[in-house]
Amino acid sequence: MKKKKQKTVSSDTDQTLDIKSVIHENSLFFDKLIELIPARFYLPTDDANENKPWFHGLSKTAKASVKKQSRENLKKARRDRLDPEKSTATTLDLLNQSLENQKAVNKENQDNDESEGIKIDEDNKSATYEELQIRLRKRIEELRSSRGGSSEKSKMKNENKKREPDQRKRKRDNEQEEEKKNKNKSNDSREKDVEEAAKGLAFSHVKLGDKEELGKKKKRKVSKSKELEMLKRLEEAKKDPEKGKSIAKKHSWKAATSRAAGLKVHDDPKLLKQSMQKEKRRHDKNVEKWKGRIENTQKMKAERQQVRSEHIKERIHQKKMRRIAKREKKLMRPGFEGRKEGFINEDQA
Repeated sequence: MKKKKQKTVSSDTDQTLDIKSVIHENSLFFDKLIELIPARFYLPTDDANENKPWFHGLSKTAKASVKKQSRENLKKARRDRLDPEKSTATTLDLLNQSLENQKAVNKENQDNDESEGIKIDEDNKSATYEELQIRLRKRIEELRSSRGGSSEKSKMKNENKKREPDQRKRKRDNEQEEEKKNKNKSNDSREKDVEEAAKGLAFSHVKLGDKEELGKKKKRKVSKSKELEMLKRLEEAKKDPEKGKSIAKKHSWKAATSRAAGLKVHDDPKLLKQSMQKEKRRHDKNVEKWKGRIENTQKMKAERQQVRSEHIKERIHQKKMRRIAKREKKLMRPGFEGRKEGFINEDQA
């Protein structure tokens, strides 16, 4: 029996040793696996507590500088990790360091809270509403600064947003002014080019009539009958032996200048008479047309009126007939065979 007991005890001890060795091997294996993963993926860095600016609220230059710095830090970390001279800490060491740091921070916070509580108890004073508000504001500012959205930066952003429309307007105004200046410059350059090109050219000028005549307002059109009378007077004046030649010369010169200026000159009495006759014929024709039009309109009006009156008469007649039929229907004898005129035994009699 003793031998059996000894065997069972020895077997139990062997099993426990085997389990311990397996656990130890597994722990070593997992430690090696963890060491393969970079610590930055699952451990907070030392700079986490510092006020890191966000990329979202930064300007382009600040973003570029921060990115550049992060790249340099990554390169440096890789070099340090691969450098055999420098002491490389394992992930377990880093974990232990972070845990110790957290414990130290928690202890400090607890000590501070206890000291504050003791002070309040000693003075027998409770924290007022204003003090609590101040603490809350401080805490909010700390959180904002840690997040990268400080109050000053937010104010600056709001101011920049407000200024944006004014800046756009100024840009547009400046662009418009520049365009105007460029246009004026181009026009001036064109004028200069034209002047330079026209230096060697000479143009002939034709002067028709005096300045006073050109500056006068246009006269109203004279009727052809009056023009005929004027021509008759002119012909009579031309027959005068003393002033006839000068008048004819003056008239011919005036007619030539007006023709050159593009005006019509009615100095032929035959043509004037013909045009007057044409106008008279046209006028007579138009008068006849107008009379015919008036007659047609009157006829159409009379016909429509007649049709209207006939329709009205017909309606009145139909209305009367309807009333008569209604009255006669009421006077008819009622019965199962329907309304009929006269009596039933009228045929027998």
